[in-house]
Amino acid sequence: MKSSETYLIAKQKLSHYCSYQERSKTEVLSKLQTYKDLSPVEVEQIIQELIAENFLNENRYIAAFVHGKFSIKKWGKLKIHHVLTSKHIASQLIQQALREIPDEVYQQTIQDLIQKKLATLKAPINAIIQKKTVNYLLQKGYEYELIRENLQAVLQQEKL
Repeated sequence: MKSSETYLIAKQKLSHYCSYQERSKTEVLSKLQTYKDLSPVEVEQIIQELIAENFLNENRYIAAFVHGKFSIKKWGKLKIHHVLTSKHIASQLIQQALREIPDEVYQQTIQDLIQKKLATLKAPINAIIQKKTVNYLLQKGYEYELIRENLQAVLQQEKL
């Protein structure tokens, strides 16, 4: 197969790949590596064309990623930031997208997760149960101080 045929096939497949789900530039580059006949110049040209045709948009990808992971998976800001950083996304773009999460919604999510976790653990609530709850939220990517504050608030509400 000639390089120009490979180029056209790769561009068509990647246009489709980007059209049914938001993709990062890193994901697209990884997919392009499967086309051995493409030169580095052609790879970069495909990337630029996908950006120009709005198939590939890093800001849109980040916004969709942050929204999905927070709303659906209930991930915290630290975990979201870590995963996006591993995808070679600029930290300032990540921070900008994370600021779109309203603080009150973020706090309420932490409290909901704490209540959900406490409900799955055996009563009475003691230091071990609290530690397991804190560890659960740390795994989800929430900030330690926010976890402690919200855990205390939830425990105070339950005592009333």
